[in-house]
Amino acid sequence: MLTMIVADDEPFIRSSLIHVFKWQEEFGIEIIGEASDGLEAYELCLRLAPDILFTDIMMPLMGGLQVAEKLREAGSHTKIIIISGAQDFSYAREALKVNAEGYILKPVKLPEVREVFHQVVAKLKEEREQQMDVEQLKKQLHDSMPLLREKFLQNLIAGLYRNEEEIWEKIHYFALPFSRRDTLTAVVLQLDDYQSAVDKYSEEHKQLLYFSIQNIINECLDTHPCAISFVASENEFIIVFCAEEASASGTISSLCEQMISNIRNYLRLDTSIGIGRACPLASQLEDSYKDALAALVYKFYTGHGSVLYIKDIQPETETLQSTFFYKFQARLMNELKAGHTDTVMELMEHMFGRLAGPKLQIGYVQSICAEMIFTSARTLYEIDEDIEQVLSSRITIMDKLYRKKNIAELKGYMLSLLHDLSAYVAGKNTSKNSRIISKIRSIVQEGYASELSISRIAEEVFLTPNYISLIFKKETGETITDYITRIRIDKAKELLHTTDLKVMEISELVGYENPHYFSTVFKKTAGMHPLKYRSQKN
Repeated sequence: MLTMIVADDEPFIRSSLIHVFKWQEEFGIEIIGEASDGLEAYELCLRLAPDILFTDIMMPLMGGLQVAEKLREAGSHTKIIIISGAQDFSYAREALKVNAEGYILKPVKLPEVREVFHQVVAKLKEEREQQMDVEQLKKQLHDSMPLLREKFLQNLIAGLYRNEEEIWEKIHYFALPFSRRDTLTAVVLQLDDYQSAVDKYSEEHKQLLYFSIQNIINECLDTHPCAISFVASENEFIIVFCAEEASASGTISSLCEQMISNIRNYLRLDTSIGIGRACPLASQLEDSYKDALAALVYKFYTGHGSVLYIKDIQPETETLQSTFFYKFQARLMNELKAGHTDTVMELMEHMFGRLAGPKLQIGYVQSICAEMIFTSARTLYEIDEDIEQVLSSRITIMDKLYRKKNIAELKGYMLSLLHDLSAYVAGKNTSKNSRIISKIRSIVQEGYASELSISRIAEEVFLTPNYISLIFKKETGETITDYITRIRIDKAKELLHTTDLKVMEISELVGYENPHYFSTVFKKTAGMHPLKYRSQKN
């Protein structure tokens, strides 16, 4: 229902205006007051705030135009409809100046009055609807403020805003607890082993989990009024601290430790936190956020439940010395082919001591491990095509390798894989090595008198010199070279004892072209010169 005050200094005319229409039925207007002069009309309008003032232009104390002007100055939204008996255009012009909604000349014609009121009522209803729309929008805006604020913060750390003044205007609009005098620091909290931590939950349970984590974070921040938290994604809980740079580091680290501890105690989940550098400009918050994410990567070395400050991390860009790595890999392959599982494990422990110590780039560490795996596969395939029974597909291996979230997990995976490979080879070697060693012995016993080398023996058994040396030593306790020497010296002893051949002749018969070298080897092995050995036997 609209409201109206009628003002005229003549009681008859005022009464006529009040009763000329059924105002409520026809226009939806309720008359809530009447005034006999301009001052009374003005005061009634200020007190009752009617929607419409229907007033004569000429009244005692204050004319209708004056009332309209003063109401406008007072900020009133009352619509003014003026009745005038004056034909002077200047009055109409003045009515326009004071934004009168209607200017009706006397004698009053009812159709004209009706038309003016219909227009004014329509305008008032339209304005009310617009006002209701505005109020509704304001309410929606107020209700959406937390989401809008979170969206602004997400955009801020994403670097979508570059103008410092624009950023601070938005900070003030969203009533964020930051001060331009202090620095801003971005902190990122993540669940460790996120996928395995949430996979077993329904979507509702996940949302409750995120809500619980956010609550714990906010409870910890109650002691730090100049900080705010929000969620950037499913596993990125962001905290922005505003503090003096000199005192920020210790306070932030302490609060982060408290967050990790509380989440572990209440939710039985491990989390890690990365802390970026403090930045003096709000437009640099993106850099601090990226720093925090970069710091979190190094939980690969520190493990679960870590607080990692980017200023404390100085990643090495160097690699392992190539000579060390190639020598290591050559030895690892030899021990692997021989099935020396204990030695393989010792070598891998040593390698991970080198990988974890200097904090090399994580991608480089993973690539080193990948190279060791595939070199092992190629090497073992050369001696046993069935080795693929132990190894998964290349894609599966790479997927498992790059899924390892920290150096301890990666080490465990590598040791387990190489242990299985070595154990498989050791099992295979038990029977196969016996045949190979028997073959080597036959070759030596039949060919000791000729030029005989490990390379030649390797060719005859279709294996590498290093491999046959390893398995012969492992199975017999002596090297192939020592075995050749023993067979030759034993044969020389027999010839010295059963024949009258000269030392030079015996030397040639047992495979030594140089008699002096033969004598040296014989003396070293038997403990005496060949001639002395012969004389003692005789």
